[in-house]
Amino acid sequence: MRNFLFVCLLSVLLSQSTEVVAQQKLQLKPNDSVVYIGNTMADRMQHHAWLETYIHATHPKHQLTFRNLGFSGDEVKLRQRSNNFGSPDDWMNKAKADVVFLFFGYNEALKGNEELAKFEKDLGEVIDSMQAQKYNDKWAPTLVVFSPIAHENLRTPNLPSGSENNHKLAAYTAGMKKVCEAKKVAFVDLFAASQELYDDADKPLTMNGIHLLDHGNKAVAGAVMKDLFPSAKIPDDKSIAKLREVVLDKNYYWFSRYRVVDGYNVFGGRSRLAWDGISNADVMKREMEIFDIMTENRDKRVWAVATGGDLEIKDDNIPKQLVVPANKQSKFQKSLGEYLDPVEAIDKMTIHEGMQVNLFASEKEFPRLVNPVQTAVDTDSRLWVSVWPSYPHWNPVEKREDAILIFPDENNDGKADECIVFADELNSITGFEFWGGGVLVAAPPEIWFMKDTDGDDKADVKIRMLQGISSADTHHSANAMIITPDGYLNWSRGIFNVAAFETPTHTHRTGASG
Repeated sequence: MRNFLFVCLLSVLLSQSTEVVAQQKLQLKPNDSVVYIGNTMADRMQHHAWLETYIHATHPKHQLTFRNLGFSGDEVKLRQRSNNFGSPDDWMNKAKADVVFLFFGYNEALKGNEELAKFEKDLGEVIDSMQAQKYNDKWAPTLVVFSPIAHENLRTPNLPSGSENNHKLAAYTAGMKKVCEAKKVAFVDLFAASQELYDDADKPLTMNGIHLLDHGNKAVAGAVMKDLFPSAKIPDDKSIAKLREVVLDKNYYWFSRYRVVDGYNVFGGRSRLAWDGISNADVMKREMEIFDIMTENRDKRVWAVATGGDLEIKDDNIPKQLVVPANKQSKFQKSLGEYLDPVEAIDKMTIHEGMQVNLFASEKEFPRLVNPVQTAVDTDSRLWVSVWPSYPHWNPVEKREDAILIFPDENNDGKADECIVFADELNSITGFEFWGGGVLVAAPPEIWFMKDTDGDDKADVKIRMLQGISSADTHHSANAMIITPDGYLNWSRGIFNVAAFETPTHTHRTGASG
């Protein structure tokens, strides 16, 4: 009798244990490498870092590694990249992926229900293909598929309500769930979860109905945690503030490496061009190696902070940079002579009768005024300048100094009084345009909105407005920006550009123009 009761009790305990495990959709192992792939939803998550921070906080001793391979416009089968960027599997192998978060379905859903069957087939094939791989050289990756979020109705005449999109998104979400159940792959329904969040929110969670703002991404990350790790307690903001800060810092280095600007010179058609015996690829691929190691160094700090400690980052383990002669030392430049003093340069100019030239500002008086790319005058008659000292892209061992500067002339003497830094530590600014009380800034692969709201001439609002700007060749990227009378933002671009923009109505794609 006692044995019978023991067996019955054991059966009940095993049943309960099995039920708990079944509810936990994802079991992470120590040292797992978690990789995000997919569209803008995936891309934006690294810049807010709520989900990654929550997972670190609830798995503090796991020493997890996160790499985000998100890319605006990505679909399960269509993933546009510039020349020699590398295949999806190349990057998964580089990341040694153990766990993969797949964010797809939005761009496909816009094509309508007539394409649903094809999407289901494509998703199934991609799942099969990925499960046949061993990115970590040991075993197949664990996959977690996420549906698109619902289209939020922002109740503005400038944007669609989302009702038409939501019919499509609901159908594609159901299709994704069906495929995942058949393939026995974990599935997270963000469509239903986001609808509940929109209903409960006291302010919009998205900026345009389809792309989450920071607090929106936080809310969705909380919903993901409840779905994947229902027994985990989501930490409060204060307790994880430092952890999120160091995660964001690590993500910036990884983003600067994965989405490196000027890829045409790093690995594309111009990478083999050489000056003084050193090629673009020699110099820039070494910088990519440096980015990789600096990112790994910051992984270690994330792990330290997750367990309640900290770690001083020294970056003393990076390889040496390849030294390139300055232009005026190069054999191609030596014959050109020394650079002229700004005032002396005026004497060399041929000036039309009745006109005059005076020096308003130069890097001699204002050292930040290096590599100016665009100028514009605001309604207070102040000169705004975007500067790009990091051209063609940010060197990881140097301080970020690309900026938007303001030069006022309060006494009207034709000379700038001071240099005001409106926005600092930017990356590869190719243009800007005044809009909405602030400025739209092209910093490939993104366009930002920056605004000063407290009157100190410093941007305290910074929002990624558009992702997917091509950065394959930075000096061919978005420039000469202008807001037209009908409210459109127009810009010029050159060749070597492959871009994909997600909007509330369609996915706009461009290929190389030459």
